Amino acid sequence: MLPRLTVLPFLLTCLAANPALGAPDELTTAIPTSAPWYRPQVLNADAPPPLAAQPGLLYVNYDGGKMNGCGWGNNDPKNNCSVIFHGTVLPFSGDAAMRAAVVQYIRKDFSDFNIRVTDIRPGDNVDYDMEMVGDWDPAPDGGFAGVAPSIDCFNADGGEVSFTLDYSPSAGSIAKAILQEVAHTWGLEHVDSTGDLLYPTTAGVADPTYQDECFQIVQLNQVNQVVPDTGQCKQQHLQFCNSGNLQNSYRELLQTFGPSVPDLTPPTVQIVEPAADAELEGPFNLRIQAADEQSPQLLALGIVGEGPSAFNLDPAHYPSPSDLKFPLKGLAAGAYKVTVTAEDEDGNQSQTQVAFTVVGPPAPTTAGDDTGPADTSSSDGGDDTSVPTTTSASDDTGAPPVTTTPVDSEVGGDPMVESGDDGCSCRHASPSALALLLPLALGLRRRRTRGGRRSAVDLRPAAPSVASMTRTLPGAPRREGR
Repeated sequence: MLPRLTVLPFLLTCLAANPALGAPDELTTAIPTSAPWYRPQVLNADAPPPLAAQPGLLYVNYDGGKMNGCGWGNNDPKNNCSVIFHGTVLPFSGDAAMRAAVVQYIRKDFSDFNIRVTDIRPGDNVDYDMEMVGDWDPAPDGGFAGVAPSIDCFNADGGEVSFTLDYSPSAGSIAKAILQEVAHTWGLEHVDSTGDLLYPTTAGVADPTYQDECFQIVQLNQVNQVVPDTGQCKQQHLQFCNSGNLQNSYRELLQTFGPSVPDLTPPTVQIVEPAADAELEGPFNLRIQAADEQSPQLLALGIVGEGPSAFNLDPAHYPSPSDLKFPLKGLAAGAYKVTVTAEDEDGNQSQTQVAFTVVGPPAPTTAGDDTGPADTSSSDGGDDTSVPTTTSASDDTGAPPVTTTPVDSEVGGDPMVESGDDGCSCRHASPSALALLLPLALGLRRRRTRGGRRSAVDLRPAAPSVASMTRTLPGAPRREGR
């Protein structure tokens, strides 16, 4: 069994070490989170509590688009409708890694609620909220992070469009604004707690949450000072606090959406090449396709090869969907069975196998006489994908070492490069590679076999091919500190 993949702590470690992806508000001067010039419309103030919680779906739109005026009060995401802005939202400037990091932050804070997050537009047959992330053209007056069209008590009217500007180089800061603006459309108002995501400015603790405590509802005055305010969604607030002017952000979201539902759907994985029962000569590709129903999603792939030149590749992490090629060289003649295991961020696993036969003498390796341990990752930002890596057969076979050499992407694009930070050697993929979460872990530990032979395979195949990739939808859920 693959070891449990704990994506978020690893991701956050890398984010903290990379100033460009810092925690919320480490880099920015405090500004109003919501636009001070716009007063959201209050909807359904007298609505009763929902009879039952309904699952939520948030689409984070990084691609921009033209916003349309669709009539009074119409903020329908399906038609890019907005009562606030009728210009163009520009694409978010963050690269694939930055975009994935923002979603990871959002999922963490939604982890206790039945709210899914995706970066793919849902179909018109489902209700969803859309957060437009990017700067505006024409640009608005500055000095704020985002804006929501309404305070919709109990989320009674369903999905709406809200906005987060491209105001910070920090993934955490962008996520923090998204989490506040979309929450306004669910009936949450500003509160007087710097540890709550509904605090009205970007100041506060580095990692706020939806707090499970009643706090005074507030607003900003003309000089951006926090002052007490009267609650608008009084019926919603009175469900958990003794005053309609107090708000428990956590309990109100839990009542609206219900508790988180675990993701029990495993990823899909298949071995495309070689074909089952194939007879092969010389070097050939092990081609693997893997995908998950959530996006973005990080998959751990482990590969075990049984046969005269056995090999065992520790799990490495790739984005969903991925179409990967691992060229195999130097396999001794004989029968083989290769097992590939894929595991998603929630620990769901899938496994597939293929059996084939290598005929004739083994193909010569290109590893050369490499007697010492080698590093599987570059430290100077150069392109190290042309360096072959090897894994030796077991001691009693006498077989030559197996060599796998990463090959070029089927769709071209820039090579992977190292990040420029000093504290985290996470890799950044070029946008053309479409590697959403590739920076987190590309490459494997080197190991030694019995008798001291070196076994080392770098699990860095070609950049994922996007030609035949299909993308679907996501999921969420956990409780952060109270």
